[in-house]
Amino acid sequence: MIRRICVFAAALLLLLSCCARTEGEYPLSVGSRGEAVREVKERLYELKYYGTSQLTKQYTEDTAERVRLFQRANGLEATGIVDAETAAALFSDGAKEKPKPTMKPLATPAPLPELLWPERDEEGYLAAGDGWFYENPGEGRWIYLGENLQVSILRREDSRISLQWFETDILARNGETLRTVVMDQAHLGRGFKHPEEIAQREKFVLGFSDDFYANRINRKETVGIIIREGRLLSGKTNKKSEAHLPNLDMMAQFPDGSLKVYACNERTGEELLELGAVNVFSFGPWLIRNGEINDVLYTNFKSIEPRHALGMIAPGHYFLVSAEGRAKTSNGTTLQRIAEILRDHGVQEALNLDGGNTMALVFHGQMLNELAVYEGKRFVRTVPSMIGIGYAE
Repeated sequence: MIRRICVFAAALLLLLSCCARTEGEYPLSVGSRGEAVREVKERLYELKYYGTSQLTKQYTEDTAERVRLFQRANGLEATGIVDAETAAALFSDGAKEKPKPTMKPLATPAPLPELLWPERDEEGYLAAGDGWFYENPGEGRWIYLGENLQVSILRREDSRISLQWFETDILARNGETLRTVVMDQAHLGRGFKHPEEIAQREKFVLGFSDDFYANRINRKETVGIIIREGRLLSGKTNKKSEAHLPNLDMMAQFPDGSLKVYACNERTGEELLELGAVNVFSFGPWLIRNGEINDVLYTNFKSIEPRHALGMIAPGHYFLVSAEGRAKTSNGTTLQRIAEILRDHGVQEALNLDGGNTMALVFHGQMLNELAVYEGKRFVRTVPSMIGIGYAE
């Protein structure tokens, strides 16, 4: 009983305080000055209507516009004036944050022809046999079925924004998982080969470029935390996660098939090994964490480029987005766009890998993406390492 009385009394005091402040200090509008204005701005900052905490006591037209945004998001008349009703909504627990900007919806893909599938089990894997391939560049569809692996690639395009990209859905079970290859274990940063050469040599069903960490080794830059097949190759990373490429945020792969993203300074290499990480890729930024898009993507990384990102829907279920760019058929896109595509497919964890002319997607030994043009040359970078899955002659 005493506890209930205390809770009620605290709530009553809060209500009276809010009412007193409302009656005595509002409305606030352009030209108002004082501590009440600062309180309003600080609350708007908490709700992400301001991007900086350096706020003045003056109510300007800029303040009014941010108030209007708050009012629209919270179902109030957009007057730009903080009256008693707006103040009550602003300081309430139910106040809504600034809505995050969304990209223009992508074009709906045309339906594809029905396939004559081989015999499959109840989970969609090949019921028996060494492996089944379907490759149809005209349709923009590539499929592999094995007893423990499914790979499905769709080429998508939206001519309205000059964008072409690949969506690769990967399902694996019974120990089939993503694996990595390093061309020269003894001399990291050497042994550069074209991506399709590596994929063919390793007999990957699917191969794709990774974080291109060897380029940072060659340039004597901070490499990031790199683990390959349980071996710590680099433990030096950035002191904080910043809005530049690469910021060295990372993705760890664990034996149960799960992937988890971290900020660059969130875990050391030794800690990740203790957690059981088999591989750690460092490029960044991380795009999705616990199903939520990284807020930094709404204000940064807006350049239109070839992009390449790996995500996890669930352990053993991965989703890869590879956006072409610097080409006649496709300009490229932003990281926000890539993150939204991943999220819309149910991805829970995702990391941006190296894009640009490093981006390569290789299926059954053939590179699917168009070569990008950089500094007047049309090429894909040679790389010393790759991520792959599956095995096929």
